[in-house]
Amino acid sequence: MDVISILHKKRQDVSHFHVALEADRAPDHPKVFTCAEILYEITGRGIAESAVRRSIELSAERYCPAQAMLAKLMPIRLQYRIYEGDSPDDRTLKAEGRWQPEEGCVAVPE
Repeated sequence: MDVISILHKKRQDVSHFHVALEADRAPDHPKVFTCAEILYEITGRGIAESAVRRSIELSAERYCPAQAMLAKLMPIRLQYRIYEGDSPDDRTLKAEGRWQPEEGCVAVPE
């Protein structure tokens, strides 16, 4: 919720916003989560990659209590894809990348 709220405050023309989470678990019980990847997919018109990166950064470092708590327990990789278009059915990939905190995270294999 933080990322889309910040993008709106930055006056980005977002028509569709989707967040996917994938996490690895330990092989043995209690099978705790060992690392996670959050993928932000943003669709819209003229969305600035710098605005997306900054929104993710602010969410991770300042506003999201769940992410702050979980990041103390396991590495979290934050990735984004920016699409130009009006809907998920009619869009073109414009940019993709990742934002990492200072400590970095490479726990989730490509």
